[in-house]
Amino acid sequence: MSGAVSRAARPEMRRLLHNQIKKNLIVSIGLCVVAGVGQYFLINAPAKERYVKFFSTYNIEAEFNRMKNLGLFDSCGPSD
Repeated sequence: MSGAVSRAARPEMRRLLHNQIKKNLIVSIGLCVVAGVGQYFLINAPAKERYVKFFSTYNIEAEFNRMKNLGLFDSCGPSD
């Protein structure tokens, strides 16, 4: 009969808070690293590519003339 019944494990009484904090720190640091890598590859890298693509075809003179002809500037009027 004694072989069928097992004893319960003794509870951890010493350094319980220290061990719990250590485990929580490891998990939180791992999640922060995953979140940082995800932020870079899912948000920052595509945004950089969009900026490069936009500014490779952006013509500042044409944009200035368009806004000037719309009358958006007080310092210079539309060219007729």
